[in-house]
Amino acid sequence: MDAALAGLSGRLLIQCRPAQSGELLGVCAAHGTGIVLSGRSGPDAVKGLRENGFDGPILCDAERYAGKRRVLAGAGTHPAWCRKQRKLGLLPLTDSGYLAARDWKGLRGILLAAGMEPSAVATLPLSPWWFDSGPIAAALAREINRHGVPVAVVLEHRADPFGVQKLLRAFLCFLAACAVPVLVLRCDVSAVGLLCHGAHAAAVGTRSSLRHLYPASGGGLGGPSVFVPRLLSYHRIETCAKVFDRTPEIEQLWTCPCPVCEDRTPVGLDRSSAVQHDLDRQLALRDELFRRPLTAEQRRSSWHETCSHASYVHRQVAEAVRGWTEPANLRAWYRATEDPLPRNIPGQSTTGAARPRTRASGTGQRRAADRGARRSDA
Repeated sequence: MDAALAGLSGRLLIQCRPAQSGELLGVCAAHGTGIVLSGRSGPDAVKGLRENGFDGPILCDAERYAGKRRVLAGAGTHPAWCRKQRKLGLLPLTDSGYLAARDWKGLRGILLAAGMEPSAVATLPLSPWWFDSGPIAAALAREINRHGVPVAVVLEHRADPFGVQKLLRAFLCFLAACAVPVLVLRCDVSAVGLLCHGAHAAAVGTRSSLRHLYPASGGGLGGPSVFVPRLLSYHRIETCAKVFDRTPEIEQLWTCPCPVCEDRTPVGLDRSSAVQHDLDRQLALRDELFRRPLTAEQRRSSWHETCSHASYVHRQVAEAVRGWTEPANLRAWYRATEDPLPRNIPGQSTTGAARPRTRASGTGQRRAADRGARRSDA
């Protein structure tokens, strides 16, 4: 495996616009991560980042597949784009067009082009059709394996592909079937779950349009949101303020230790500071799950219990906030996967739900809290 590709193993990358990248060097350094620059001007920003001392991984996503004027896969790729990245010392991503449903010819064209470029990664911007069923996803994995080139997947959806249980199940089967490294771009917190389920690397976007690939006809809710770690989801600032105000009995869950919040709640953040908060907390979650050498089963178990605990906190919020619903992606992750290592905690009370503790200090606390909740629900 190419050294640059190997260096991405287990990384949660930050996907941003080139103009925003300089603002993110601090959070990148704090968590030892890299950047995905979105747009054709990405390579032009690399020199400035290196001159500012950033020595982490940088990927350049040409993003030809996005927007109302998206290019289709049949338009081919440009070898000069890969050469430009290689001259900068980067792992090159192909500037692929969008892969519509059933476009096997376009898929093979991208994979063949990537195979002709030294150490290139084939960017695969995919319609949801490719994960509409297990057999289709399996055939996609076989085609990728036949060409033997690493891939960077971008999955289109009007809302969130990983909020649809059928798509999530098929995607996880695809990850398990791929014999080559799979990177996943344009994600939200599901990026951490994908890493736990075998993705080689994944990228979380700094804004909604970089956390998703919306159809050319439009999609997405729009508007800035802030990531709430204990809910494992994004919410509008005004929504957070309402939730925090109406749940005084669990107010200790809402304070945040990140460098921006400094043990306050994130309700007073502006757009720029909210991005810093979001990234720091998701990278901290990734660090918590990856700081120790774990088996694949242990890592999947940790992610499942992280989702389980967040579901429990959402139920607590629903008791205080009328109309509150659990996010689709959290519900999908919990229902589409199973804990491969279920176990009992000696001495755990079976008569009542355990209350989450004051601070997040590892998955162990979340396990205890959630197991108590599940027994209580039963």
